[in-house]
Amino acid sequence: MNEQLFDIGLGGYTIIQAPNMTKTQMMSYLIITPNGKLVVIDGGLRGDSKYLTEKIHEYGSVVSYWIITHVHSDHYFALVDIAQNGDMRDITVEKLCYNFPPAEWIYEAEPQYADDNRVFFDVLPRFDDIAMILNEGDKINVDGMIIDIMKVPDDYLDFDPGYTGGSTVNDTCVVFKVLFPNGKDALFLGDLGFRAGQKLAERFGNQLKSDIVQMAHHGQNGAGEEVYKLVKPKICMWTAPMWLYDNNLWYRDKRRKNEFNSHNFKTVEVRNWMEKLGVKHHAIEGMGAARII
Repeated sequence: MNEQLFDIGLGGYTIIQAPNMTKTQMMSYLIITPNGKLVVIDGGLRGDSKYLTEKIHEYGSVVSYWIITHVHSDHYFALVDIAQNGDMRDITVEKLCYNFPPAEWIYEAEPQYADDNRVFFDVLPRFDDIAMILNEGDKINVDGMIIDIMKVPDDYLDFDPGYTGGSTVNDTCVVFKVLFPNGKDALFLGDLGFRAGQKLAERFGNQLKSDIVQMAHHGQNGAGEEVYKLVKPKICMWTAPMWLYDNNLWYRDKRRKNEFNSHNFKTVEVRNWMEKLGVKHHAIEGMGAARII
């Protein structure tokens, strides 16, 4: 696949959206500063770790900040895979950044993911010496680029684990904006769900406006239209394979009918929201790596 290139004028900074290396959706970003500082966001699944490792080494092998948005395996398992290698594959991580609800609450909220999450929580103590627990209002300066932490899961008790309208743990995502020195910005929503999206919109309003937005929950059933109306993005970053982006499971399983928008995912509905907002530029995980400069 060819690399998708979007030139929005980030002033020497680069965002790379990694392609999914398995058939499953995931989220993995690298941000590189003009002086070679590297930020990693999530990283994807075990099957995505080889690509991620190669990219990290391409940009100097040192990760200044590695941010994990929330406790779901399609976001953290690449890190687990790298960490379980004795020498971390010669990668140096200077700070591992996160804020999670208590493990006991996560196990209760989503028992179906308990086995994967136990693996993650078993690995996490290896990073205790470099752990940075994110707090709302933190502003992390990386070579002149500011990572502004807007939301952490301090409100996790507001989200009833019995909720059936989406993932409870998704609503505990860390949300942050990356502010570039020349005034451009990118909003990262992780897998934020509708309930948490409503709270975000009510609290921040027009402060959510951003040039670039990472589409919540892989572009479907996340955040809500009101959030995107406030963001008013120029570029949407979709962490979605083509089967999810087109809502067509034939891409994933050729035994299924090949028909656009034929399953129950809401990606096409969200795409229509973006069309109404006049967004013309879309970086799509299923189309290969995307580079925004």
